Amino acid sequence: MRIKRYQFYILFAYFLPFISGLYSQGTMLSARDNDPKAKSILDKLKKQYDSYKTMEVSFEMELELPGKKTELRKGIVIQDGKMYQIKMEDQEIYSDTKTVWVYLKNNNEVQISDYEESESSDVMSPKQMMSLYEKGDFIYSLIEERKVGKNVFADIEFKPVSKKSDFTKMRLTVDKNSNKMISLRVFSRDGSKYLLKISDLKSNKKYDPAIFSFNPKAVTGVHIEDVRMD
Repeated sequence: MRIKRYQFYILFAYFLPFISGLYSQGTMLSARDNDPKAKSILDKLKKQYDSYKTMEVSFEMELELPGKKTELRKGIVIQDGKMYQIKMEDQEIYSDTKTVWVYLKNNNEVQISDYEESESSDVMSPKQMMSLYEKGDFIYSLIEERKVGKNVFADIEFKPVSKKSDFTKMRLTVDKNSNKMISLRVFSRDGSKYLLKISDLKSNKKYDPAIFSFNPKAVTGVHIEDVRMD
């Protein structure tokens, strides 16, 4: 599956550090070579995020696309189970587990599509994505631990076993003291580079389910591109 641009926001905002990446030492050829120290850090991080019933994350992202200036994005993602809402300056994305709405503000257009469990379970569910590193599809290793003020940051790099991955290199940075994700840097096979920084995280807040759907009638003159099967 070729990942669309908007799906990168979902990947990053949902703490998806286990999709793919490249371990810099070529001796690692299979998941059997995974670093136990890295696994210990990932297990602890996964356990904490699994305990959250909901998450509200503020993030910043830098996108470097080949031949273009670096793009800067800021946004907020709210996740409740498999439902989510992402708001940024130029677009908003909603899913209620039945429908996905992508609202492109500059074009005043909303793209409506069916929620596909087979794809969305790999791209849009943080808890499932947190489990990917356990399934043997990825190779990962602790590259470095470094002091940052009073904290210790751990850098972990990943490599997909499959050569068909869209990415070539990924590095996750975790604050071991607070057990939080600090940043995620990804290198895409097409030359694109992405850097996600988490600026704030709130957990276990209650949300009205209505916020996970988009009402086109509430936006004056919006163009609707509806590609749902029904």
